[in-house]
Amino acid sequence: MSEEIREGLVKKQTLTETELTAIEQLVEVCNRYENLHLRLNWELLRARPGVVVDDFLFYEHGRLVGYLALDSFDPEQQELSGMVHPDHRRRGIFSTLLSAAKEECAWRGVRKMLLSCERASNSGCAFAASIGARYSFSEYEMVLEHFQGQSALDTRLHFREAGDADLDLLAAIMAASFGYPEAETREMVARRGGPDRRFYIMTFREGSTGSEEPVGLLRLDETSDEFGIYSFGIVPDYRRRGYGQQMLEEAIRTIRAKSQQPIVLYVDTTNAPALALYRSCGFQIRTTYDYYEIV
Repeated sequence: MSEEIREGLVKKQTLTETELTAIEQLVEVCNRYENLHLRLNWELLRARPGVVVDDFLFYEHGRLVGYLALDSFDPEQQELSGMVHPDHRRRGIFSTLLSAAKEECAWRGVRKMLLSCERASNSGCAFAASIGARYSFSEYEMVLEHFQGQSALDTRLHFREAGDADLDLLAAIMAASFGYPEAETREMVARRGGPDRRFYIMTFREGSTGSEEPVGLLRLDETSDEFGIYSFGIVPDYRRRGYGQQMLEEAIRTIRAKSQQPIVLYVDTTNAPALALYRSCGFQIRTTYDYYEIV
């Protein structure tokens, strides 16, 4: 079936450049209509592995009018984000996309589906309410405005990019920082993605012969227009010592050494200590995303 005569629902394992361009145009229309910041990971969309269906498109007379994407670092939990052209709403298009995504997730054994909705989107919030989705949590999207490093890195701390030999260390730090099961965490970091998704670790070593102790980790995702900081965690024994701020500042310096593109991160709206830390480094709230569990 040609691109020009597509009609109705289309499921895709990979996306063509024509499809990506149409999705980008749809995002721009929806953003302008409601003054939103709809987010999609374009590098991820371009690098779909082609193993399972992650993208759901809806056409009317060959024109893309609806889109839904699955995106998650954890295969047992999928985050859903999508949109419908303003001129084509209230016709059941997003319900059709969601039904197809639910069917795919059920086939893959996904245990939780979270619908991401920017709080400023009246249409998105209304849809979540209409399907009985259960509110789960909210995140601020923060962007770095004016960075001024407050301190040099403690000489006992070492910040570096993680390599293949660090999988066990990454899993141990992530399990300790976030309370995840270590075996599942190792499998998760083993699928950490391509060259545009990198983990960094910080370790503590006192003296030239001392052993290195894990302190924390974070993930840097690079897209064509920004950098994202994710999975930022400090193990409990090293919290409240200022190491988290030093690690975040080192990450910012690492990015700024190669690029002046925007740097964004996301924080739970109830996490007051993290919010204070990010603000102290120059991050400001850009928008708020609410997450609804689909039941």
